[in-house]
Amino acid sequence: MRLTRDQVLARALDLLDEVGIEQLTMRRLASALGVQNGATYWHFASKQALLEAMAEAMLAGVADGLDPVRPWPERLAELARRLRRALLSRRDGARIFAGTFFPEPNALAYGEAAIGILRGAGLSARDATWAVDTLTYYVVGHTIEEQAAARLPDGGGPAVARLAGALDPGRHPNLLAALDHIPAPHPEEHFAYGLELLLAGLRAKADGK
Repeated sequence: MRLTRDQVLARALDLLDEVGIEQLTMRRLASALGVQNGATYWHFASKQALLEAMAEAMLAGVADGLDPVRPWPERLAELARRLRRALLSRRDGARIFAGTFFPEPNALAYGEAAIGILRGAGLSARDATWAVDTLTYYVVGHTIEEQAAARLPDGGGPAVARLAGALDPGRHPNLLAALDHIPAPHPEEHFAYGLELLLAGLRAKADGK
């Protein structure tokens, strides 16, 4: 029986969780599906096309059902948190998202919702678009770091110890003072802190329009 596109995509996402982005190949996917190498190209002309479909699948529902009554900063924060959860839902999800450009329904819905929120707050089309880019870059970059840190051995302890051992009190007094606050892995509060900084800037931008 011929595989459907949805079956190929679902297996690709599961395989991503199993082996990570570096080991995800069209050949390995075909093997995991039990089909001949090349059979997957009926549905995805290249690995890049497959990665775009995977990123689009991760965004399913991200922009749905935002409460229009809530203040705009709360709606934008909720959208950012949803994007982060979506990217964290799959191994290397943020790297998949960052490496693709896919004007597909879920991605377009995210952009439409985010830009609409900021235009509704009074920002120009340009400022709203660039602000959404900035917010998205923050979410994606932070999530890439989160996912990388999550794979560190022993909860990141050796990495922190290596950093501590490299610091010299005479040359790095500020890093030493901040050592307890350099996370590995990043806690939820770390993401929330950066998100609030961005929102504070956007509030000031909107208020000063």
